[in-house]
Amino acid sequence: MNDTREGFRRLHVEDWRQFESVDLEIHPRLTVLTGANASGKSTLLALLARHFNWARGYSSSPVRVKRGNAWHTLGRRRARRVLQQPGLWDTVGTLGYANGAETVISVPAVTDPNNRTQYDITLNSQQAVQGLFISSHRLASGNYTHVPTIPTSFMPPDQLFEQFANEARQRWAGGWSGRPPQMAMKEALISAAVFGTRGNDSVDFNQDAFDIWHGFQRIAQTLMPKSLGFEALRVRAPDVILQTSSDDFVIDEASGGISAILEIAWQLFLKSRVNPAMTVVMDEPENHLHPSLQRDLMPNLLQAFPLAQFVVATHSPFVVTAVEDSNVYVLDYNNERRVESRKLDYINKAASADETLRRVLGLDSTYPSWAIEEFDEIVSKYLAGSVSTERMRALRAELNNAGLVGQFPEAVERISDSVAEDSFE
Repeated sequence: MNDTREGFRRLHVEDWRQFESVDLEIHPRLTVLTGANASGKSTLLALLARHFNWARGYSSSPVRVKRGNAWHTLGRRRARRVLQQPGLWDTVGTLGYANGAETVISVPAVTDPNNRTQYDITLNSQQAVQGLFISSHRLASGNYTHVPTIPTSFMPPDQLFEQFANEARQRWAGGWSGRPPQMAMKEALISAAVFGTRGNDSVDFNQDAFDIWHGFQRIAQTLMPKSLGFEALRVRAPDVILQTSSDDFVIDEASGGISAILEIAWQLFLKSRVNPAMTVVMDEPENHLHPSLQRDLMPNLLQAFPLAQFVVATHSPFVVTAVEDSNVYVLDYNNERRVESRKLDYINKAASADETLRRVLGLDSTYPSWAIEEFDEIVSKYLAGSVSTERMRALRAELNNAGLVGQFPEAVERISDSVAEDSFE
């Protein structure tokens, strides 16, 4: 096994696409990116995912210039001053690696200024990084997948991983081989159970198969929710059975959350068999997971894979606050509607989910829209006039009747601010 530590150290992007300036110090263990939709989380992950054969193309963006409208590959500021000369490349950032190396991130400064075009970026000194990318689309869950045959020779872990990853890549890129990724996982597990069983006088024992069959179950034991009561995997041909303290069921029929955990666990386990010091880039790991699983996922992954480096993008406040020793960055729009990065301090990371949604993820309130409207209607009745004990008691009673008494401090603050403004005027 290769135990050489690799990975990423720093990512800086400036004046490209929606980014004004993003500077990320990538933690040796866990870096979390969060922010609103279209703030560029997936775009940044894609720069890292290129190291694992998950390449994507980019499209030029519309920009207003003196001559009218044009299409540019750069950010708004530079696009307005760069001369349109085909063949030029411009630097939009740098990527630093754990080994001390650094590569420039370049894009073609010109494609076609009159029409939208596709282009690719260049990492001039890209380093080799061992790891994997897991997209936001969980592919293992779905309809029942019948396994009619299994290979007669057991493949090593790196080949099993590539078999699964290639199917996932094709689906991610819009292709379809006709073979679901779950088929590859089930074939490998059944084959591991057959060839990895000691004491079978008719089949030669395979140590790799034994290690994968039992090792994957140890990983599953760490990652599965305790409420499930996971006990073991078992083969009842042609199916793989999930045995739990409450019942047994075919893994195809597991919930979306359990299927997502199995898919994540399978890829990470196989990759770690060859490269335990891997780097894992994940987009929206919370997909399909109950809030309690979202909260526990990253701590459990860090425990199960102690040498791995994780970089994840998420909308979940439970993932944002899950691990104290981590770097968490918020991607947010500045006054010019350009994205900048902001590193969270310890207090923000320790916040409750409700506080995180409001303060970190920019949600004005965690109440539904109809409740916000009712709250505004109640408070508006108390904005005029003085602040008195009787009026505050009446306000509290109205909010309580509407099920909004938890918002009483905010209501008092809004009324007090209104009174203060009137007094100042």
